[in-house]
Amino acid sequence: MRADELKGRAVVTLADATRIGRIDDVLFDASYHDVLGFRVKAGAFHRAEALPRASVRAIGADAITVADHSAVNSPDRFAELEGAQALSDIEHTKVVTEGGALLGSIASVELDDNAERVLGYTLDAPLLDRMRGRAPWIRAQDVSRVSDLMIVPESVAERMHDGE
Repeated sequence: MRADELKGRAVVTLADATRIGRIDDVLFDASYHDVLGFRVKAGAFHRAEALPRASVRAIGADAITVADHSAVNSPDRFAELEGAQALSDIEHTKVVTEGGALLGSIASVELDDNAERVLGYTLDAPLLDRMRGRAPWIRAQDVSRVSDLMIVPESVAERMHDGE
């Protein structure tokens, strides 16, 4: 699943079947390999709160379920979310090889089915290539560093050139 597909999903409590809010952003560890949690907003005029991934009971097609209201709170109340990086911060990040070649920009972050780990990153591609499933893809384990840029080894560019 794409990480951005989680945005807008309802967060629902199992204890009293109420909607707490909607997913506003996905939070990752500093290396963008693991999902740490989510930002949740109750409405347009409410401040975003945090939901640690460990507090999620299930991720369904339409909603994310949690045990009760205590699963969502102020971000500073969850030590595991300290230093978390947002999906909105990595989207459109430029990907460069260690040799300095620009490969493109991140179009989407691909997650495992449980939304716990990052599998890889799809790069921007022309619409026709995306429709044919030919957008360049980088495996998460191939990423060397992430800051203002994402750095990958030269072998990633070679693999992309060879069409793997």
